[in-house]
Amino acid sequence: MKKMWVTITLVTLFATVYQLTPYIGIPAYVIYGMFLISPFLVGYMVYVILKYGKPSGNTFDEKYYEDR
Repeated sequence: MKKMWVTITLVTLFATVYQLTPYIGIPAYVIYGMFLISPFLVGYMVYVILKYGKPSGNTFDEKYYEDR
């Protein structure tokens, strides 16, 4: 479980930094590199969530929306 939250935090931080790069003055080749890496990071994050995440005990018909 701990690995899941670390991965989510790092990928979210990467996405936030990526969106701020044009305003920070990062060179274009770094932005392009981050753009090319981002789908793999998101895919890895999805894999970690699906592998280590805890599934809900309810079905879609029982409970449409669950946030608590």
